[in-house]
Amino acid sequence: MTRNPGPHLALVGLMGAGKTRVGSAVAASLGRNHADLDIMVANRVGRSVGVIFAEGGEEAFRDLEQEALAETLSGDKPLVVSTGGGVVERPANRQLLAERALVVWLRAEPGTLAARVADVSGRPLLADGDPVDLLVALAERRHPLYHTVSDQVVDTDHLDVDAVAALVEQVAGDGAGVAP
Repeated sequence: MTRNPGPHLALVGLMGAGKTRVGSAVAASLGRNHADLDIMVANRVGRSVGVIFAEGGEEAFRDLEQEALAETLSGDKPLVVSTGGGVVERPANRQLLAERALVVWLRAEPGTLAARVADVSGRPLLADGDPVDLLVALAERRHPLYHTVSDQVVDTDHLDVDAVAALVEQVAGDGAGVAP
């Protein structure tokens, strides 16, 4: 059975995979608006993601993230959406992504991701330990969820933003999820 995704193109993956920068590049290429859920959440409450985690914990952040995702995907004007790395942990978010977007998983090895997020400030899930070890643990938990929700996978190791953006556009294909 062929899935009929909604009008949006959503990028998922662990932190450092390139969701924000690639999302911005793909949106510009396709002539779409770009929505970054982490930025939307921070702007909505006037506090950074790190402060939200410190004040209310991960669940408080995930509640805000879920609201932002639902709002973002509710419209019919096609967007490119850069999700937060943990958005897939909530079943309601996975369902919404499946119904309203073509989902591309930006995947990379934990060592690559750790190098890309060398400055862990603002990365609350990497604050208490070795970033590679923490990313390995996150990958073990989240990879099955990314696999479940994703229509396509793009490996981003050893690629720059422009190369990944081109691959995202290519795997998204003609029509489904990429028409302007």
